[in-house]
Amino acid sequence: MLSRDSAAPDAIRPSAPIPVRAVLDTNILVAYALLGDAAARRHDAIRRCVERVRADHGLVGSAETLAELDEVLMRPTFDRYAAAADRRAFLVLIRNETTLVAPAAVGRLCRDPEDDMFLAAAVGGSVPWLVTVDRQLLSVRRAGETRVLRPERFLEAMALQHGPQE
Repeated sequence: MLSRDSAAPDAIRPSAPIPVRAVLDTNILVAYALLGDAAARRHDAIRRCVERVRADHGLVGSAETLAELDEVLMRPTFDRYAAAADRRAFLVLIRNETTLVAPAAVGRLCRDPEDDMFLAAAVGGSVPWLVTVDRQLLSVRRAGETRVLRPERFLEAMALQHGPQE
């Protein structure tokens, strides 16, 4: 995107890129929160995806999506991966960084009705991206103007739109 420079009206300069806004499914944020050194390579796309959205202050969610993240991440199952205090600190960080939106009434779009909350948040927030590894959500592909993508496809789309961010 180009714009004219007000100081030199004949000069054209690139405009600032549009910030990336996305809804990140619980599975993405849980994987990111629990990434260890051993899993870092396997989950590199998840790490880069979350860090890209966080860098642009573009994390979007609803009260429902944050409640699910809270419930899932605090399950005793995850005690062996990270201390409860560390997981709580991560939840506080994510809550503070998330722009809360009112979910849209999207009806039943996904085979798993509990996944519709992510689509509703994305559509309600006019968010272009919903990032997930959930096959049932991925099968929806699009809800309104929101594209549903795996982390790898999201990063490819960002590279096409904004250039690589490393």
